Amino acid sequence: MRESCVSAVLSMIILLSLITASIHTIAMMPKLMVVEWSIERVNNEVTLNAIPPEDDSMSNPDYKLLPFKWKTTAKFWINPSNKYGFLASAVVAAITASANTWDSQITFKVFEYRGTTRRNAGRYDGYNVVSWGSYRAGVIAVTYIWYVGDMIIETDTRLNTYYEWSLKGEPNKMDVQNIMTHEFGHWCGLDDLYEDKDYWLTMYGYADYGETYKQTLGLGDILGLQAVYSNNK
Repeated sequence: MRESCVSAVLSMIILLSLITASIHTIAMMPKLMVVEWSIERVNNEVTLNAIPPEDDSMSNPDYKLLPFKWKTTAKFWINPSNKYGFLASAVVAAITASANTWDSQITFKVFEYRGTTRRNAGRYDGYNVVSWGSYRAGVIAVTYIWYVGDMIIETDTRLNTYYEWSLKGEPNKMDVQNIMTHEFGHWCGLDDLYEDKDYWLTMYGYADYGETYKQTLGLGDILGLQAVYSNNK
């Protein structure tokens, strides 16, 4: 009788442990935010007469934060495969330059490039990946952010193959470094700005063909980055 009671108690303890573990696993399952970057000409939401006529990015302090960030360095991989004839080394150079643009502004190292990969962006697979891939018209690039609470645990960016791309800021093409500097801002925990007065900032929420000015950060972009990582060593 005593052995039966002990066995029953042990079974109950094991069952409760399994239930607790299951609840914990469910609670820790990451949520996903998808951030799409639209092209101006498709959305037609820009009031041109409200845009500052000259670049005022270094005097504009505006920024907006996402509710989460990387709390460790984001190790990322690049899939340089493309249909545009770009050399893999040139693709890597442009994208890592975008990451370094953010890292150069703070002591905390947000990014660490780990090499090339054949993996594609958009899958929760334990790898932070930048790659080209298909997506709907009107969206230049899309960043996928998996997070738990206020902590990012994985991030991918897909550059939309619907558009023509350039590594030299050519007209009628999207510039890789320009677009990726903006997208890496999302990896850093910054959100898009949609008011026309913020047009010259890197985190302005629209872009266009041949654009290159977002390759460098404005005051608001830098202040936002510093606000996110002010407590990081």
